[in-house]
Amino acid sequence: MSREEIRFLADVAAKPLSTTVSRYQRLNLSRRKGNAIRQDLTKAGIIEAVPIATRSGQVVLYQLSDSGRSVCNGLAIDPSRSPRPSLGHRYWVQKVADHFENDGYDITHEYLIKGNGAVDVVAERAGERIAIEVETGKSDIAANLRKLLRAGFDRVIFLATDPGALTACRSAIQAAPRDCPPVELRSWLDVS
Repeated sequence: MSREEIRFLADVAAKPLSTTVSRYQRLNLSRRKGNAIRQDLTKAGIIEAVPIATRSGQVVLYQLSDSGRSVCNGLAIDPSRSPRPSLGHRYWVQKVADHFENDGYDITHEYLIKGNGAVDVVAERAGERIAIEVETGKSDIAANLRKLLRAGFDRVIFLATDPGALTACRSAIQAAPRDCPPVELRSWLDVS
């Protein structure tokens, strides 16, 4: 591997939520050179593209493949642990946190709920605590909702990341008890 490919690989390992333009700027790569490196690493199966639908089209992020993790280990690059949530889930967690932070809320990621796991994001301001759960449709949404309703939040928001998750969230919310805190459903289109 060339020195520039190694630098690119290390940047993907360290900053998987980075956009392509930001990555190229950070590494001082021209678009042509950056694209060539990215394409070579993708063809070699070292990194993989993760397209994420947004309101204005899509964002394509890159993450290490299993082979890429092995390559990183051989090059003394920290590949970090294989993340449990998908890159798309992590992208939307960051987007929704930024959205609420820009509205003046204090943000806590992975807020622990006693005996019940964690909430993706908690947004707080002036005595209001909002639980925000990002849903890709791959988890037990009804169980997540029950967990949040028992945790004493003022509001609960589900952020669905695609049409399938939107439908699944809608079903879980419709089955929720009527005497619970307000539950809102938002989509990826609301925070893009």
